[in-house]
Amino acid sequence: MPSPTLPDGRGRGRPVLGAVAALLALVAAPAGAASPPPAPLADTVVLVSVDGMRWDYPARAGAVTLERMARQGISAGGLVPCFPASTFPAHATLATGVFPDRHGILNNEFLDRERGEYRRDDDPSWLLAEPLWVTAERRGVRTAVFHWVLSYGAWRGVAAARSVPFSGETGDAEKIARIIAWLGDRGSDRPRLILSYLHGVDGIGHREGPGSVEVLRAVRRTDRLLGRLLRAVQARGGGAALIVVSDHGMAAVSRVLRPDRLLRGRARGVRVLSTGATANLYCPDAGACAAALAALTRVPGLTLFRQEDLPPTLRYRLPSRTGDLVAIAPEGSYFGAGERSAREPPRGMHGYRPEEPAMRGIFYAWGSGLKAGARRDLLPAVDVAPLVCRLLGIRPPPGIDGHAPADLIAEVIPSPAPLRPPPGRGSGPP
Repeated sequence: MPSPTLPDGRGRGRPVLGAVAALLALVAAPAGAASPPPAPLADTVVLVSVDGMRWDYPARAGAVTLERMARQGISAGGLVPCFPASTFPAHATLATGVFPDRHGILNNEFLDRERGEYRRDDDPSWLLAEPLWVTAERRGVRTAVFHWVLSYGAWRGVAAARSVPFSGETGDAEKIARIIAWLGDRGSDRPRLILSYLHGVDGIGHREGPGSVEVLRAVRRTDRLLGRLLRAVQARGGGAALIVVSDHGMAAVSRVLRPDRLLRGRARGVRVLSTGATANLYCPDAGACAAALAALTRVPGLTLFRQEDLPPTLRYRLPSRTGDLVAIAPEGSYFGAGERSAREPPRGMHGYRPEEPAMRGIFYAWGSGLKAGARRDLLPAVDVAPLVCRLLGIRPPPGIDGHAPADLIAEVIPSPAPLRPPPGRGSGPP
């Protein structure tokens, strides 16, 4: 399957009559009055993230549910993550609609020069931008979150109405069962926005590599779980929508780079916090920084930036957290430390730049407010949060980086077609 290509624009514009009507409404509004929120296109939205699901996995595995969602709903050839393409910054971007230089979660591990080290911490106070569940609660939309990065507590005084503390022992089937139970609620406090994170295929992708048979088996297991959820969303009725995304893809690796061995002499005082293919370096002084720069430039293929020279397109410069130097491992390599890396070398890794095709994730959606059969080549991950807001009819926080993809949204609320299986495939996944 060829790699998808980046489209030139974000989608079609609004109809002329719609634009004129909007202008007339603005002129007629009293001075200083806020415009009304958009009309909701869906009553309930479920957003599920599948860790490590690369853009090409579903087609390679024959994922029946995701193929059906693409055919009867909307899809993208790939979801473009933020930099670095790693779990914590990627989930923060999915939930906020902004890049790491604004939401502050620069990697799975980094250093805040005033606060100290961040190491896969779920304390919401690390997050600098408002997440979806807070936006929704502020607008009167009840939310429920089952395992999403930085959701376990109040953010600036507001928390999801329902949440489940993270546990690595909780399986994906249990999460799907809980979401289905939430969808069955009928009371006035029922959740209309549900977010959940699935372990998905990330672990097996690291262990066996993205080209392995084991990964494809894991994709099919996840697809069967999503089939149960999709049928529950359909059964709920009343205008429900399901969105399935992933945080990043996966690349094959065979070589480990060890910063503790690369940084010698004066550079030993430099602190290195790394996850996968990206490392942030924090220098005690200019001399140590120069020594680290000299040592790392000798590594073939390594990309190295001073903080002040970071390309603006990376959206990664946050002076208090980025560090003095940012290193990106070359293709096939990753940063590791300690003897564990030598005993259990991974065959798959992520954390590279988002333009790398192997880093792209998935995007599929089905249900109310979505234009059946519409497809993008690529969709930026920052567009997911504003899409959720548009479906629910709530305003996203002002000035976010993402935009609701107009070419994927139905102008009129449709009645989603019944989930009919393709010919010869039976009644659908068990």
